[in-house]
Amino acid sequence: MSSNNNPFSPTTLDQINLKNRFVRSATWDGMGFTDGSFSPAQVELYRKLSAGGTGLLTTGYIAVNPQGRRNPEQNLLSSRKDQQSFSKVVEVAKAHDTALLAQLVHCGGLASSSLSRQALVAPSATKHPLFEEEVPQALTKNEIETIITNFGEAAARAREAGCDGVQIHAAHGYLISQFLSPYSNQRTDDYGGSRENRARILLECYSKIREYVGNDFTITIKINGSDYLEDGLECQESLAVAQELAALGLNGVEVSGGTQVSNPLTPVPQAIKAGENELPFAAEIYAFAETLSIPVAAVGGIRSLETVETLLNQGVSLISLCRPLIREPNLVNQWQAGREEPAT
Repeated sequence: MSSNNNPFSPTTLDQINLKNRFVRSATWDGMGFTDGSFSPAQVELYRKLSAGGTGLLTTGYIAVNPQGRRNPEQNLLSSRKDQQSFSKVVEVAKAHDTALLAQLVHCGGLASSSLSRQALVAPSATKHPLFEEEVPQALTKNEIETIITNFGEAAARAREAGCDGVQIHAAHGYLISQFLSPYSNQRTDDYGGSRENRARILLECYSKIREYVGNDFTITIKINGSDYLEDGLECQESLAVAQELAALGLNGVEVSGGTQVSNPLTPVPQAIKAGENELPFAAEIYAFAETLSIPVAAVGGIRSLETVETLLNQGVSLISLCRPLIREPNLVNQWQAGREEPAT
């Protein structure tokens, strides 16, 4: 196995030195305090994950403002208090030579108005299955600008807490994904219609974050390779958006897929078995890896080292794991020590 495709060889993501190619993909843990701060239980979770050998940890989705929260246990990075609690997570990761990205999100029409006591907002005031609680209000341009600024402010807090970088959550039907997708974006202004307009908020979020954190801080995105929905975002458009961001200086892309209402059409089997039906997003992942000059992380259904090696041989740079690390936080250490069995 050459160093180029050895999953345990050191690598870099922008200016971050990683001890191996494995990433903990952003995973909802439901352990945060209801005020949005990070709890001791979360600090312990990240201690176990970092001690388990994974080179890069991505936090569960952190809301950039209270209006963007979906769950009462969802973390925030909108105040000094949030930042101080997050710094404890950063400390335990650094103690094990593990890098950390803060995933930033606004849940848009999938947020909870009863939790925030603020209006539910989305690109368009449209009633359809994506929005569960109520018909959201269409965001005004001024409101969009405020949310974009909130992304920049949250990224600055992550940096001040000692985090290595941020990941913009532009997948899975949350606010930026809602803008990207023709399925949920029926706007007729500068933020709707063409692919360029639908992607505008994402590019502006990226630029605002750069304004707040500078060029020596890593920024990645998580994006759907496809929404797997009729009239949804498709791979060709998604890849074009990623190319635009790469030209602006984006440092990496994690390719996922689907939304909360696309399950019947999403190619994710109910039970994933190693060597049989891994990598449901393979076509989109390989399209990104073949086209982009920045690192591409693969996520979704990865269970075996054989699949890991196949991905690396096909130009994928990083291997993101979710469910395997929920069940076995020490999985990477075990694989590196010689374990051959796939993740359970």
